[in-house]
Amino acid sequence: MIGVDILEIDRIKSIAEDEQKLKKIFTKNEIEYFNKFKNKYERICGHFCAKEAVKKAFFCPKELSFLDIEILHNNDNSPYVLIKNKKNENIHISISHSKTVCVAICLIEDCRKTA
Repeated sequence: MIGVDILEIDRIKSIAEDEQKLKKIFTKNEIEYFNKFKNKYERICGHFCAKEAVKKAFFCPKELSFLDIEILHNNDNSPYVLIKNKKNENIHISISHSKTVCVAICLIEDCRKTA
């Protein structure tokens, strides 16, 4: 299964400036990651797109909350997905951005193995 999401970075700035809104969408680990960067808007937007892409790939946007999905990073800074109560080894994520737009794609190799 595949999910994709794209969003203008400017649209995420109001969320990025509101700590309470951030905590409803992103985990403590994700927020700590964002705060490492001078310009965190691209990362916040990219993670938001990644979470939306995961929800679309699973065909269950209402069953998975934003906080059920966590986007983390390997030592080489490549992203990976952790989902509460699901096997995660067959979930792949890619995030990219320009100066104005972020996009993320999620590929789930075999839903029967991750459900």
